[in-house]
Amino acid sequence: MTSERLHDRLRRMRSRVSIRKWEVRQIGHARGVWFRFELLLARTRRALAITAEDEARLRYGGFEPHAIGEELEPPKSIFVLSEEQLPSALQGRDVPLQDARQILLEPALVLIPFGGPASEA
Repeated sequence: MTSERLHDRLRRMRSRVSIRKWEVRQIGHARGVWFRFELLLARTRRALAITAEDEARLRYGGFEPHAIGEELEPPKSIFVLSEEQLPSALQGRDVPLQDARQILLEPALVLIPFGGPASEA
């Protein structure tokens, strides 16, 4: 191998190492929020996008948003409620769970888990 080829190979290796270090640093900054958010969504049967008025009604009704929503950027109000806990006046719009972009764009969500109480989520 020529000296030029070795230097080129070294530059490419350093570039890959630099990219990997950046990725690891970004994962560390997120403190596992994306993994925990994915776990929360994995236990979700249905997601509803709600308005600011519905969010205020839920808070007034004593429901607290899940802590993971505050860790996202921008912060979101994510409520985890069972079907029985859903207020009848709530006018939510179904959001497909497969549409990650739409879920992340919604400022307020209600996640309905598969069976069992909301405290499991």
